[in-house]
Amino acid sequence: MQDSYNDLNVSRNVSPHHDIDVKFLVGKIFGNWYWYVLSVFLFIVLATFIFFYTSPYYTVMGRVLVNGYNSQGRQLVGTDQATMLGDLGKNSYPNSVSNEIEIIHSRTIIEKTIHDLELNLQYFGKNAIRYEEIYKESPYFIHVLYLNDDKIIEPVEYDVKADDKKVWFEDEDTDSSFTASYGDTLTFWYGSWVLERNPAVTIKNPDRHLGLIINSYHATLKMLMDDIEAITTTEFVNIIDLSITAQCPAKNEDMLRHMVNLYVKSDVDNQNRIADSTIAFINSRLIKVSEDLNNIDKNIETFKKENGITDISDDSKQLLQLSSTVSNDLADKQVQLKVVDDLEKYLMDEHNNTRVMPTTAPIQDAAFVQTLEKYNTLQLQRQGYLQNSTEQNPNVKSIDIQLSQLRGDLLSMMRTFKRGITTEQNELQNRNNQVTGNIKKVPTKERIYIDYTRKQNVVQELYLYLLQTREQTEVSKSYNIGPIRVIDEVKRGPMPFFPTWVILVPCALFLGLLVPSVVIFLKELLNTKVITTNDITNATYVPVVADINHNKEGKAIVVSKDDRSQVSEQFRTLRTNLHFLLPDASDKTVLVTSSMGGEGKSFVAVNLAAAVALSGKKVLIMELDLRKPYIYSIVGVDNNEGFSNYIISDINARDIIKPTSLHPDCYYIGPGMLPPNPAELLAHDRVKQLFDEVKSEFDYIVVDCAPVGLVTDALLLRKYVDTVLYVVRQRFTYKKQVNLVQGLANDKKFKNINIVFNDIKRVPGYGYTYGYNGSQDYYGERKSFFGRRKRRTHTA
Repeated sequence: MQDSYNDLNVSRNVSPHHDIDVKFLVGKIFGNWYWYVLSVFLFIVLATFIFFYTSPYYTVMGRVLVNGYNSQGRQLVGTDQATMLGDLGKNSYPNSVSNEIEIIHSRTIIEKTIHDLELNLQYFGKNAIRYEEIYKESPYFIHVLYLNDDKIIEPVEYDVKADDKKVWFEDEDTDSSFTASYGDTLTFWYGSWVLERNPAVTIKNPDRHLGLIINSYHATLKMLMDDIEAITTTEFVNIIDLSITAQCPAKNEDMLRHMVNLYVKSDVDNQNRIADSTIAFINSRLIKVSEDLNNIDKNIETFKKENGITDISDDSKQLLQLSSTVSNDLADKQVQLKVVDDLEKYLMDEHNNTRVMPTTAPIQDAAFVQTLEKYNTLQLQRQGYLQNSTEQNPNVKSIDIQLSQLRGDLLSMMRTFKRGITTEQNELQNRNNQVTGNIKKVPTKERIYIDYTRKQNVVQELYLYLLQTREQTEVSKSYNIGPIRVIDEVKRGPMPFFPTWVILVPCALFLGLLVPSVVIFLKELLNTKVITTNDITNATYVPVVADINHNKEGKAIVVSKDDRSQVSEQFRTLRTNLHFLLPDASDKTVLVTSSMGGEGKSFVAVNLAAAVALSGKKVLIMELDLRKPYIYSIVGVDNNEGFSNYIISDINARDIIKPTSLHPDCYYIGPGMLPPNPAELLAHDRVKQLFDEVKSEFDYIVVDCAPVGLVTDALLLRKYVDTVLYVVRQRFTYKKQVNLVQGLANDKKFKNINIVFNDIKRVPGYGYTYGYNGSQDYYGERKSFFGRRKRRTHTA
């Protein structure tokens, strides 16, 4: 029956696993509360140090609206561009908010901002506890004349002191120093600069510690490219947020404002570039037309003088008026044809493939105007990309392909327009021929004069038209504005972003609680020894039949008649459990073993025997640890004769059974002479005879043998015992050694095997045995308040 009970507990194979005991961890957390208090205190101190010794970081932000955008891009500004040479200066182009973000955050704009504001220079001043960047409040400035960026690998740093006449510099890296007066030009290995006085700052303390850091332009650019953010708030809103979080808000405000101004100027310059191209084209035409007009005027003047003509007849005037009208119409077509020809030549010239195209085309077709605007937009975008990259950039290559296609479309459209203009020109020419025929009937002198006048009117009309167009372009150019409007001025936030108590205190509390918890968790995770009962039950189904607390007094014998200590009562509990482990009257032999020496098997065996003897039972302790005996020294018995003598000699069991000092009903058989071959003695036939003899005389037999994890002695005795107590010691036995117990049970090498958890010390916040926390009074262990507090602090 008992075998069946035990087999039920060990019948399944158990794969070792090491689950974390959550209850144990929670207990340890509460039990180590003082470490948490100390940790939180230290992190609060650290947070205070950070708060007072760290220069505050401020978020500087500005918000701008991208003007005139809709779902199709930027709206065009101005009058109808389909008219000939109309609104030449207001050539806004389609774009997207994403492109604007890339432009305003481009390397070109940020780099120019760095050079304009000399952002690679940092001026510091020490207040009561820390250095802070003082920017415009520095009593001195330096103006960089030349800086060799490639030589500045690390920032150049100077300790500085300044008065009203001179400034003293010390370079800690080279351990050199120098003094300079205001207005001096100084040259160094990295460049040269001029020292200047800041008249806005009064030097009250010449001994104040100042500092100067000179960074390379490249390093400053990289830092600002990473720090500055330009983002759009939502997908369908054309608003750009510019922001930076840094330690000098005044400098960052100036920087973001300057970036916005440079961006606006850059966009206006791009718009003006188209207008300038148009004006240059008109000027080139005006030079030629002006020459033609002057020649005609001179010819008329010469003709009048030579022929004495002052005026012509009324019929001739009417004929001249009709001729002028037809000639003007014909001249218009000739001008249009000439402009289209010039534009066609401009477009076909490979040198102009990367230039914007003048918008003076006398073409009123909306498709042509839209294609031309798209062509100029792509040209400007291409120029923008080339500011930050090369022609090998995939975006540039893509634009080149589109430009080539648009160039072909424009040429095709212009050829079509030329054919239409040519047709109209032919019709006007026929009509002009009729008028010319009528003029031929007029007297010769009047006819020649009319011809001159006709030419003069045509050229003069063209000249006036070009002047008017140029003036319109100049006026339109003055109307160009930037693409953005400032919604929120660039300004720092009212409170620093960091450090603030709102951030530091929660972080200090969080880290103060986290660090001890992580340490406890890792300590438990990396722990390889048995700490709790769960460490045993996770590795084996063999039942734990007794928990034995730590023997604080250090006595080898803790069980006596008048002893009411916790450990003593726990051995009495183990004695009671023996009745369940050995229910049959014939079952009376208990084997005590362990995985290795030092786990307390002899301590358990002796005190279990003493507890059984106190119950009125006659008990025998058999110390069969023939390698390292110990019990004989604590029970007051000599080891002259014992088990080994019985095996090798022809003596009776009564000759080696000796009374002990533990109790009148407690007897002892020692190992006797230590043999060189313990295993052979335990396998001898007389071992069975010895067990048969002692079983007939004693109620219980407690056998202490060598650790089963080291030698085979215990396995040789298995056929003589009825139950096995396997001792596991807290913080001593390895978790993997508990697997040996399950293996012994699975292989049925022992029957009725059980575990005794020995030397349990209090785990902070977690109790393992009945009455361990706060039950000393029940066990007769009353202590003073201070004694109990002292002991708890020690055991924790």
